[in-house]
Amino acid sequence: MRGSILTPEMRHRILAQIVPEREEISRQQRVVKRLTKALSEVAEEIGQSFVFIEPQGSTGAKQTQLRGASDIDLFVGLSPREFSDILQQSAPQRQAMLSERFDELVDRWFWPAAQRAGGRNIIKAYSQHPYLSLVVEDIDVDVIACFYLSPEELAENGPITAVDRTIHHTRFVLDRINDTLRNDIRILKSFVRASHAYGDDCAVGQMGLTGYSLELITLFGNGIDGAVEMLLHIEDGPIDPFGRPAHVLRRVPTFRDDHVILIDPTDANRNVASSFSPRAVRWTITRLRHLIELRERGEDDAVVDLVLERPIPTDPPPSWLAPHCITRQFVGARRVHYTLFRDKLHRLCRLIARVLRKENTGEKRFGETLWEVYFEQDHYAIGMIVEKPVIEPVYSRRGPPVDIEKAASAFRKKHPTAYEKDGYLWLDTKRRWTRAGDMIDYMIERHSIEGLEMTTEEGDVSRRVLNTLYRYVMRIEDFPLSRRQEYKDAEQTLGW
Repeated sequence: MRGSILTPEMRHRILAQIVPEREEISRQQRVVKRLTKALSEVAEEIGQSFVFIEPQGSTGAKQTQLRGASDIDLFVGLSPREFSDILQQSAPQRQAMLSERFDELVDRWFWPAAQRAGGRNIIKAYSQHPYLSLVVEDIDVDVIACFYLSPEELAENGPITAVDRTIHHTRFVLDRINDTLRNDIRILKSFVRASHAYGDDCAVGQMGLTGYSLELITLFGNGIDGAVEMLLHIEDGPIDPFGRPAHVLRRVPTFRDDHVILIDPTDANRNVASSFSPRAVRWTITRLRHLIELRERGEDDAVVDLVLERPIPTDPPPSWLAPHCITRQFVGARRVHYTLFRDKLHRLCRLIARVLRKENTGEKRFGETLWEVYFEQDHYAIGMIVEKPVIEPVYSRRGPPVDIEKAASAFRKKHPTAYEKDGYLWLDTKRRWTRAGDMIDYMIERHSIEGLEMTTEEGDVSRRVLNTLYRYVMRIEDFPLSRRQEYKDAEQTLGW
């Protein structure tokens, strides 16, 4: 489009609602100071060395957070030399030994420091390695151990833990950001959050666009307008600050199957966007196109509204769709990081959708299934929209062609009730399941997830996962029910 995506007046209205207030930032700084002091004191008492204790992420030095997003990731940097005995081991053994050592650090160091700082709801949680989760002054804090690696060490050997790059990401952004770009980043983050396609707790897709990726895109695009243009075309080719063309990057085995490519400027061998779900990317692009349409029509209020996050509705599905909708809700153990449950539920849903689609012999069963996973705190829900939720108890299974005599003879011998039709042998076969919900329950029980307990409750998380499917996913996926006239008629009223 011609001109800026936002007028100065629209920009002012948006920033007035998304920039953190001074008291919020002061409280974050106060919490960081209290915890840093306590961690330093306990470290000295137990003789534990460290390289740094710093907040990372948007609430750290970058200050690209949105109002109300006060969570703090407090990183404790360790020297690899202190762990040389472990780092010499093979990869699987090294990870196991690191987890054991980090577990000890959490118990001996992080936990006493959290208590000294007045923390509450203190929990030892688990992701790649153990870390500490707590609440201080109503702010959620994660205290995370990492290794301090120089840029040269990182480039040559890669990270030791998944979070070792984070400090270098912070420094890259800080070297290039100014107040205008900082607010442009906030606007872009707000838009993607409003799309419910942001980060590791997104509703649309398994993994959304991360804060760091949006910071990079805004910096590479030199502001919000360039960032929007980059996002609109992110599926068309890679964004690589090292200037390599697509055909070169696609030959790299680790990039070959990635939906989009955004190369980390601190590590030429890492795709920041490798985990992005195609669904989250497509929905973000769809909403960006709609935003541009609204801007070109001069609908300024609608543009502003599209950038500001709103809760996913909890309305029941329409009557024509309700029989196709199935949800199951769970409560998860708080000690387990939500991404672990998220990933396991996505794997389970993929498996369920596959077995719902076809019989073991290849014939259609319940047909196509759209599914999503949604969670709030320790409440999780899976939602499915099934093409044919109830099917006949008997289906016709096709056997070999009748003119392949040897195969046909063997089939008849094994199945005396087989009959001929259209040049093939057929067999009427009784189904084990005729209701999709029954088969889903069987699969959940058979593939139970430790730490997740299914409940009979169907609360807001169940209603929101269905609205995610109905209002967002059905718009961008090729799904039989999306082609029904009832959906086409309703689409203009679903909101964005």
